[in-house]
Amino acid sequence: MKKGVSLATPAGPIALTLRGGPIDKSRIPPRHIPTVPSILDKAVNLLRKRVMPGYTLGQFLILSNYTYVMLYGAFRMSNPFTDGVRPGWLAVSQLPLVFALAQKGNVLGSMLGFGYETLNYVHRYIGRVVVLASNIHSLYYIYQWTAAGTFLARIATPKFGAGFAFLLAMDVMFFFSLEYFRRKMYQVFYWSHAIGTVAIIVTGSLHFPALLPWMVICAVLYGLDRLLRAFKSSVAVATLTHLPQMDMAYIEVPTIRSGWRAGQHVRLRVLTTGMGLLGWTESHPFTIASASGANDGLVLLCKKAGDWTSKLVNLAKELDTRGGEGQGRVRVWVEGPFGGSRVVFNSFSAAVLVVGGSGITYGLSMMEDLLVKDRKNESRLRYLELVWLVQDPASVTPLLPLFQSLVQQTNYTMLKITVNYTRALTEKTPIFGGYEAVPCAPMAITHPNLTLSPGRPNIKNILSSAINTAIEYNAGIGAGDPLGLSGLAVGICGPQSLGDSVMGAIGGIGSAERAKVGGIEVHEE
Repeated sequence: MKKGVSLATPAGPIALTLRGGPIDKSRIPPRHIPTVPSILDKAVNLLRKRVMPGYTLGQFLILSNYTYVMLYGAFRMSNPFTDGVRPGWLAVSQLPLVFALAQKGNVLGSMLGFGYETLNYVHRYIGRVVVLASNIHSLYYIYQWTAAGTFLARIATPKFGAGFAFLLAMDVMFFFSLEYFRRKMYQVFYWSHAIGTVAIIVTGSLHFPALLPWMVICAVLYGLDRLLRAFKSSVAVATLTHLPQMDMAYIEVPTIRSGWRAGQHVRLRVLTTGMGLLGWTESHPFTIASASGANDGLVLLCKKAGDWTSKLVNLAKELDTRGGEGQGRVRVWVEGPFGGSRVVFNSFSAAVLVVGGSGITYGLSMMEDLLVKDRKNESRLRYLELVWLVQDPASVTPLLPLFQSLVQQTNYTMLKITVNYTRALTEKTPIFGGYEAVPCAPMAITHPNLTLSPGRPNIKNILSSAINTAIEYNAGIGAGDPLGLSGLAVGICGPQSLGDSVMGAIGGIGSAERAKVGGIEVHEE
């Protein structure tokens, strides 16, 4: 049974298709538990506001309070110009927290209900505080020894030599953790951290005997994480395919079919000489693009973002060119899964996923997972929309059959997929129907719930439409939900600018509108 509903928006009416018949009253949907009581909705909305690129007001307040505690510890009955010991102890006292927040199997994050990547901004900030305090501590003594002419004699002793090595390891880790190296030279960042971690544990223990308990705690945290990651690793054979329209590698591991949640990621090593002599030593993170239990198994999408990923895409292209049985198969080492969302999307009345570029891997896994739950009557979702921002509209072509299949597989959930492209169409851009587009002509799509549009989407209008659809559906359009409205969930995965714009749009939704649907909760990858 299908019913049509037209929603009026500032951009005009949107024709949607409602699917499903009367709701099965015997189903057992997930219980929705709001993160905070509705009375605190205004406060939560305020805390979500971006005060600087990539940081919300809530995150800023957390870091500000931490800064105050550190400054109190540094200056309370102490003067950094006359007391070089206090900054050193301040740095060492924070090292276990830095280690705890850095681990993939983050025990602290698990206790708080967050993945390690969600708390990574705290790890980075505390790490910088440790580096700053370590340098203040060291410079105090370097100045004294230099002024007295005893620097070389002092630094030659094992105790102070180890301390100098400790400082060097900290500074190298900080330098190579800057955004340029993380994005452009990831392996330099990775190995500087891997080697530096061991170095600071060893040199810290040798520098001063009283530091040993802190170094032992750091070593235990590091060793436990490595042990847990080893238990979560497996070696398998993957099929490597090149997607020319997106210039990406499609990695499918059919023997790994379950064991992850939507939105989680794995670390991948490709064990073949086709990646270079030392290519097998590199491990890179990828968001899982398939739902747990899917027929295709574990699916990853890799775009060119550096030397290693470029080699992987070129290897996929080369294997496709060779053809033949088994040519696209490579052995891989899969480590994980890690991370994931604390927001239970299938407990909400509506959900909107906003992704940019390769963030579609997050969107695909979430969509497939939610639709599987929908077919099993394990979801309260009545409306689900995926908004994908891409540069080139041709990149949608490989995923079009999957999109068309997904919008027709729903049970009680209405699915809408919106693709927005920012690069103008050309005569070489293929239309979905198999034709060619004239410059700036819209691309033809046959399904009303699958659209392709130029320019950037109006996120606020999309969120409002999702809220209105959930409210109207619950009020009697379609089958309704006897459990009532349970809010709107928003998932974000993409560049920092995309996250900032979506959070701004969420902040623009009025309190009354938010209250009608049961509130808005956000998960940002």
